[in-house]
Amino acid sequence: MERLQNALNRAREKRGDAQSGISRQKPPRSGGSSGDGEIAVRWAALKPFSPNPRVLQQTRVVSYFAKQQATPFDVMRTKVVQQCKAKGWKRLVVTSATPKCGKTTITANLSFSLARQSDLRIMVIELDLRRPSLAKVLGLKEPHYFAKVLAGQERPEDHLVCHNGNLAFGTNLAAEANSSELLQSARTREVLQELEDYYKPDLTIFDTAPLLASDDTIGFLEYVDAALLIAAAEQTTIEELDVAESEVSEMTEVMGVVLNKCRYTSSGYGYEYGYGEY
Repeated sequence: MERLQNALNRAREKRGDAQSGISRQKPPRSGGSSGDGEIAVRWAALKPFSPNPRVLQQTRVVSYFAKQQATPFDVMRTKVVQQCKAKGWKRLVVTSATPKCGKTTITANLSFSLARQSDLRIMVIELDLRRPSLAKVLGLKEPHYFAKVLAGQERPEDHLVCHNGNLAFGTNLAAEANSSELLQSARTREVLQELEDYYKPDLTIFDTAPLLASDDTIGFLEYVDAALLIAAAEQTTIEELDVAESEVSEMTEVMGVVLNKCRYTSSGYGYEYGYGEY
């Protein structure tokens, strides 16, 4: 945590903070306004991220625009928030049974929808280290490698970006060779716990590898509170979904299953809204 505290000190100095020092004691998780102010400063110290709307339109991150197309993700957001508040969940995995189900795009859409509730702080960590794609979906081109943070080689603030003060992304520009060993290491658990203790996100979302493609996600599931399974219409089989759901339920809670790439006519979905392919 010392390196995170040093980053906060530097950020305050740049802002001309009159205080001469910062307490190293961690603020309480549910403290008063002063505690929340400390957390706000820490989020403000992260590198700002302003996505290119054209890129998000091309990658189908429609919830960023808060228009009619965002409605399915807003409904999903509400259900996620309700379950998390009711059960005290703080860590959510988004995964799929097999590749190319659109889990990363779903993660990005859900994240921007959640962040439009300004009282929520959302942290998104990419843990699909074999085929990372979140940076591409978001249009991030900077050399961020959050895997180095998990390994204890780099500082978190060097590989985190923040949108609108309450949505942070930790992405990877390239694949990690020893992804399974890294995700199951004690060091990774320590780093993620430090992040949670320091930044106090209301929800941390992990974009992980497909369950049936490797053991990366299976070995990580015991660390999280729940998992959201993404299935692709006319692609994911019932057998694959059953196996994936069984694997998840052995380690953590199944929050739900999202059917992606499924087209409905406008008349089949109320108020002229329709689900699309993401």
